[in-house]
Amino acid sequence: MESPRSDETGRRVGRRVFLSVLGAGVVTTLFGHDIAQTISGLANSGGFALGGFEIYTVTGSIPAIKTTTYRLKIDGRVAQPVELSYGDLRSMVQRDVTFTFTCVTGWTVPNTRWRGVRLADLIDQVRPHPEVHGLEFYSADGVYTDSLSLEEARQSNVLLAMDLDGKPISADHGAPVRLLVPSMYGYKSVKWLDRISFVPQQVPGYWEQRGYPVNATIS
Repeated sequence: MESPRSDETGRRVGRRVFLSVLGAGVVTTLFGHDIAQTISGLANSGGFALGGFEIYTVTGSIPAIKTTTYRLKIDGRVAQPVELSYGDLRSMVQRDVTFTFTCVTGWTVPNTRWRGVRLADLIDQVRPHPEVHGLEFYSADGVYTDSLSLEEARQSNVLLAMDLDGKPISADHGAPVRLLVPSMYGYKSVKWLDRISFVPQQVPGYWEQRGYPVNATIS
């Protein structure tokens, strides 16, 4: 998931805030806008800010991944599994998306400008099998996951983002590559993305296993 205090303590506080909310059972009973209204005050006291974004990590640390060694594995039920380097992704057609980034905890950052590869283009490249109805996304932190339906993943504004506001994204924002789903709350936009797997059915991700709705569309 996604103001200035850029230390490890800030990251750990952010995680504790979310877990305290989950322990109270709030998220398991609320959805969408109600979640944002209920936990925004709690969550905003943790993490640290970066250019209007509040940065959280479920592991308490930020992965440092070199672009020279980065690999994105795309596998599962596809005709053409691939492993792409950072250079491979940079060489593909790049798309631009501008939107208001919205966190489920209540904060927003208007007019964020992202650039990257459209996920639909990669879906066409690997050719999923007919039984595929979901995609799983894995973070290089080794813990965080989330998912989209195949229909959601094919939306034209869903990107594998590499740039923010004209510059390569930072490690705090999920470098080298992160998923970006503009129509949904930020917990869907998996940072430090290193694997995409095509599966028969959509699988609940890290926070969804802890009470967040699988359908994170912003209403």
